[in-house]
Amino acid sequence: MKISTIVSQLALSSLATAAAIKGRFGPYKVIADAEKRAAQQDVVTYDAHSVFIRGERAMIYSGEFHPFRLPVPSLWLDVFQKVKALGFNTVSFYVDWALLEAKEGEYRAEGIFDLDPFFKAAETAGIFLIARPGPYINAEVSGGGFPGRLQRLPAELRTKAPAFLNSTEK
Repeated sequence: MKISTIVSQLALSSLATAAAIKGRFGPYKVIADAEKRAAQQDVVTYDAHSVFIRGERAMIYSGEFHPFRLPVPSLWLDVFQKVKALGFNTVSFYVDWALLEAKEGEYRAEGIFDLDPFFKAAETAGIFLIARPGPYINAEVSGGGFPGRLQRLPAELRTKAPAFLNSTEK
């Protein structure tokens, strides 16, 4: 299984677990029975107490690392190894929309914008990833990670305004 698949499944499951632990079930259901959990998916599941990864209970000890802040893919493995040496088993990361699609419809996923080396470095170091893709990431970046072109939209950003929502779905 590719680490990118695990990333997305772990992100969804960890959010559901956090909601369940806080008693805010929302659309999530806490599934206590292991057999029922396994029927939903086989990589990442959860109950009211923790996340299960491939059937084993896992406690998430997470740090934070943003690949766009260190745009040198050859150094990512070293960072993950140091995170692992500190006792962490997970790293959450932002995906900066403004960098990946500065011009509408021109998505960049090569060079320093290619996340596959980031996923591979994490996998090699034995680190799980939690994706925090936004679209708004704050992260002390200009515009919260929104492409500058959104400022020209006839809508208030971060609302249910149709012009804004349409721009996030392309």
